Amino acid sequence: MVQVTEDIFGIATNPFTKKAQVVRRYTMSNANNLSVSIIQLGATIQSIKVPDAYHQVSDVVLGFEDVAGYVKYRNYKFGCTLGRVTDVVGNGEFFMDERRIIVSKNLGQKHHIDGGFVGFDQVIWDLYMTRPDGVTLRHVSQNGHEGFPGTLDVMIHFTIDDDNLFFIRIEATTDQTTPVNLSNHIYFNLAGQCTGKKGIFEHRITMDAVETMDTSDDGLPTGRFNSDSVYDIRLPVLIGDRVRQFEKRSSKGYNVCYALDKEFDSNTTRYVARFMHPQSGRSMKILSNQPSVKFATANDFPQEPLGEEPILGKNCTRYWQHSGFSVQLLNYPDAVNQPDFPKSSSIQRSTIYTKLSINLVFRNRGNVAPNPKNWRPWAKSQCGGFKFECRCLGNLFEKRREESSKSSMSGLFIAIDNRNLWDKFHKVVCNSKQFEPTK
Repeated sequence: MVQVTEDIFGIATNPFTKKAQVVRRYTMSNANNLSVSIIQLGATIQSIKVPDAYHQVSDVVLGFEDVAGYVKYRNYKFGCTLGRVTDVVGNGEFFMDERRIIVSKNLGQKHHIDGGFVGFDQVIWDLYMTRPDGVTLRHVSQNGHEGFPGTLDVMIHFTIDDDNLFFIRIEATTDQTTPVNLSNHIYFNLAGQCTGKKGIFEHRITMDAVETMDTSDDGLPTGRFNSDSVYDIRLPVLIGDRVRQFEKRSSKGYNVCYALDKEFDSNTTRYVARFMHPQSGRSMKILSNQPSVKFATANDFPQEPLGEEPILGKNCTRYWQHSGFSVQLLNYPDAVNQPDFPKSSSIQRSTIYTKLSINLVFRNRGNVAPNPKNWRPWAKSQCGGFKFECRCLGNLFEKRREESSKSSMSGLFIAIDNRNLWDKFHKVVCNSKQFEPTK
């Protein structure tokens, strides 16, 4: 059963009226202790609280406990909605309907980035509707704002359910042809937002993409694609191991846009990535209908070894470099200036822009946490050249390769505590009664 509650988060200055305005927070929670909090300022995801395998609930999103924090560290875009066009517009201009459109240049006075000087991240969004399973926020961007043509009416639907599914659906309509590329910029740490770099480096990640977008020295897409092995994470890897490979590179971690689907179809939702923190048992699967994903490991956060001032987050947590990772689902950056990129970045009059920005499935590796007092001792057997070992670890599963003492073949280690799973494993793999789980 999903519940939605409302409270006052703080007061912020409306960027259009220049007057103080109340910022409200809407919290959605379900029967599994998953809760998501949204604030009106920037349509920002302020908190996502998820239990671990031991039923300990932690906030897995970096952010702040008041409006002042989001205003002070605005340039980091904590949890907010970006638009009207996410990422860059090269040289701050493009051609549309045989017209040259010039937009604001807020990136080095040369390029446009993330909606301009007053992007959607600074807007105080209106509450459009409270639903049984979530909330809908709305913002109307006026014709000519930041140079973009057309009045754009945007609605964002935030929803959760009792299966620990959280998804964001964005809809927009316009009265003129205009570019649209909306996204969310959330910093995650599944170990808990207070665990910092250590927690991030313990994550395992897979990304269903191999090609990354080539960029110029000033960050503009060139239209070409690369296949660098350090960015290939189609198989599970530790974030810490991969980030260390950047030590001799100009970039100190991931800050790259993956090409997911060159044959873009906004009607198809596909698997994008999976993140897992084995120590807590939390995992997150991401699905989207967007053709690319930008993955970054907070490389631009303050660096403690250099004596820089940290970002002070929730519960006075100090956010240093690599304290979180961000996942942005979006259309190809600078698509308005790249003829070979998908053209879903623009919509016409009477056309509805629909985007499943991010679809998150949270898991905590089972409903029953392991109790160390009930751990069973080792049981061993030699079967078919492999040594099998089993012990109870709750619902946490692990694998490792171990050299068998009686065979040159590599061994297999599996932790199993479910009788049905054990029966299936025993029947299919061992086909023998020599090896029984310890009573």
